[in-house]
Amino acid sequence: AASYGGYEVKTIGDSFMVAFENAMDAVCFGFAVQEGLVHATWPAELLELEHLRMIESGPWCGLRVRVGVHCGEVDVQLNPLTGRYDYFGNTVNKAARMEGTCVGGAVAVTQEVL
Repeated sequence: AASYGGYEVKTIGDSFMVAFENAMDAVCFGFAVQEGLVHATWPAELLELEHLRMIESGPWCGLRVRVGVHCGEVDVQLNPLTGRYDYFGNTVNKAARMEGTCVGGAVAVTQEVL
């Protein structure tokens, strides 16, 4: 994420929250992640799992992730335990909802990003 100007805020369950200075960097990062996963060499044992096999409707083979992107103002607070910044507010919530609406291998963006 850093090579796209991103800041890894935190992990939430099996998700990563990453903040970017601008939406275009976030979208480019999302596409780079998806492309990297498509071209990764996956162990044969992993590809035997039903959900990770090559699918006919797309190029995906192996691990697939969902990426949600939204842009806007956020509430930034310093976490006293970690010394890292955390982000809160409607913008964060909307990005999380976008991630939840898409399928693995997709990058979902809001109208504000377009």
